[in-house]
Amino acid sequence: MQEKLTGRCSCGAVSYECTSEPKFTLMCQCRQCQRITGTGHSAQFGVESNTTKIVGCVQLYALTSGDGNDVKSAFCGTCGNPLYKTTSMMPDMLFFHAATLDDPSQYKPHMVVHTDTAQPWDHIDPSIQRQT
Repeated sequence: MQEKLTGRCSCGAVSYECTSEPKFTLMCQCRQCQRITGTGHSAQFGVESNTTKIVGCVQLYALTSGDGNDVKSAFCGTCGNPLYKTTSMMPDMLFFHAATLDDPSQYKPHMVVHTDTAQPWDHIDPSIQRQT
């Protein structure tokens, strides 16, 4: 990915700018991500929150992950577009949905997580490292 990442929701009411490289990129196949995105997985990248500027007001939905961590899903209150998540497991990180990037082609996944809840119709490149 490029050093500076920018993105926004569908209507543009919320935007973000990250000035550091992602710490990691992943595809998550947990049930919460499936429900939040409406598909078989969510493509995410994790960045440090202190290197990210968010403009606009997000709504938060709190839930507990399958691992027992507190998770908050942030979405635009106007268009409902999911933008990012936070987790108590990594409180200094923001996990943005890759499709919200202004240039989503910058995203390259390095691992697939929670494969134990993968849907049989959700086919992800088998060369990407897996983790249950």
